[in-house]
Amino acid sequence: MNILQSATRSLNCIKRHFVRWLTSHAISESAISTNYALLKETEIQELDGWRVVSVAERQHQAFAPLLRAARGGKPRLDFQVAAQAVAATGLADPLVVEVGCGSGYYGEILPLLLGRSVRYVGLDYATSMTMLAHHFYPDIIFVTGDARQLPLKTACCDILFSGTSLMHIADYRQAIAEMVRVSREWCIFHTVPLVARRTTSLLRKQAYGEPVIEVIFNQSELEALFVAYGLGIQGVFESIPYDVSAILGEPTWTQTYLCRK
Repeated sequence: MNILQSATRSLNCIKRHFVRWLTSHAISESAISTNYALLKETEIQELDGWRVVSVAERQHQAFAPLLRAARGGKPRLDFQVAAQAVAATGLADPLVVEVGCGSGYYGEILPLLLGRSVRYVGLDYATSMTMLAHHFYPDIIFVTGDARQLPLKTACCDILFSGTSLMHIADYRQAIAEMVRVSREWCIFHTVPLVARRTTSLLRKQAYGEPVIEVIFNQSELEALFVAYGLGIQGVFESIPYDVSAILGEPTWTQTYLCRK
């Protein structure tokens, strides 16, 4: 069996498994993120829950009604904000690379809300995510790769779009450096969770039933980090509510940052 046949066989297996999930499971909002706990520096480790096939399936299922609502003219706020940030670059025909693309739904959402075609490439470190993305959006290019060492050439895209992924990368500094490297001009850090007083904190949680890392950024620390990597903040957009105040002891919220090199 050659590599292509093997990949096709694996994809078909995921498709069958996913269909069974769709017909036998329902994802409640409360089941998406559970069991939050603060991590100490000595406890930080790589947690690969996002690579689990059932997580990819559960995440796609959770977003399915949001996609239907967007197609019906009622996009959720984070979808609107993503399109607003891309539009704010003023670029007529940008090449957008999304890091942390999941099952690729922004490849649909961006052209839908911008009202024009978008040159879009999706990247995720989980093969289960990119295989689902290939299935649902076969005309879009998807790449499997690590945000901390992107398999992309320097200055290869107009807009680097970090799609709600920075919050799941423990080594977020290296990820930001890589995102700046591959962008010619613009970086969008979408739906970043923030606190005002507490220092940047790492949490462990269950996402769709599997353990993952989550980073809640001190706003001033993150904005200083952008500057340190040569980015100027050109726009800030309020995004969807995200409340982990019970864990951190102070209010949390999310913002989307439009940054320019």
